[in-house]
Amino acid sequence: MADARTSFHSPGAAFVHEALVYRDEAEFDAAMHEFLQEAAAAGEPVLFALPGRHLDQVRGMLDGATSDARLEDAEQVGRNPSRLLEMIEEWVASHDGHARVVSEAVWPGRRRAEAVEALRHEALVNHALAGSGATVMSPFDAEHLEADILAGIEMTHPTVVEGGRRRAGTSYTDPLSTTFGELRPLEDPTGPVSEHPLDGSLMELRQAIADDPALGSLSAERRSDLVFAINEAASNAVRHGSTTCMTRIWHEGDEVVSEVSSGSGIPDVMAGRRRPAADALHGRGLWLINQLCDLVELRSGTSGTTLRMHIKEH
Repeated sequence: MADARTSFHSPGAAFVHEALVYRDEAEFDAAMHEFLQEAAAAGEPVLFALPGRHLDQVRGMLDGATSDARLEDAEQVGRNPSRLLEMIEEWVASHDGHARVVSEAVWPGRRRAEAVEALRHEALVNHALAGSGATVMSPFDAEHLEADILAGIEMTHPTVVEGGRRRAGTSYTDPLSTTFGELRPLEDPTGPVSEHPLDGSLMELRQAIADDPALGSLSAERRSDLVFAINEAASNAVRHGSTTCMTRIWHEGDEVVSEVSSGSGIPDVMAGRRRPAADALHGRGLWLINQLCDLVELRSGTSGTTLRMHIKEH
């Protein structure tokens, strides 16, 4: 491909984060072949986290291309995009900061809410790996993704590969900026909503949630997971000094969605993205919520925090 890679981070940093904007499978294949050739030449291992069809394509390219590759189904490991960063960071750290990643977190047919949270993940990759020697490529299908998702690529990637050439992201911004969430507000519920204010104890809230008819379509295990997640979210709000806390629950397709809103903010944008240390006294709540839920949407700022948690019925 034409044009040299460029690091848009601190001077001397070797970290590279590229968006591959492809329009057909030929472009995708060519980029993967080149990526593998470069990895082999550098002697660097590659983690591929791709949806099924692309995972199969890459698997067929690996024979003799590199001696160290790991393949993960993005539709499983990235079902909740908030889980992806921990896996990528661990892969890079396990190779002393010099490793490669191809991660397709947004694919055609993925719901908009999932795609938006995947773009948030892409933004945080820039913060988490800055200063490392990692190279990360994130493919996006330009023929089938929505226009606002494609616009988000430009905000979240310092480098964009398109039509075989590299260029700077046209609107790349500080990965810790709050602008991203403000531009993509949470969508309104489409059906009836039940509300549960935290008027009494957390025990009373847990009981009210467990008795909510909206949870009736969940298995006993998933119902327990949702009650636990709501309890953790409400506990965090109280712990951080919020005087108000409201839980809302509704159905959305094949999911039960719960939302906890409070007056306290979450200043650490990496909260919930990394496994807490075994001896950590705090910071487990949001990480556990991300492990339990199929999707977590987070909006936090000076006016407070809204945490929206999705659990599938099956």
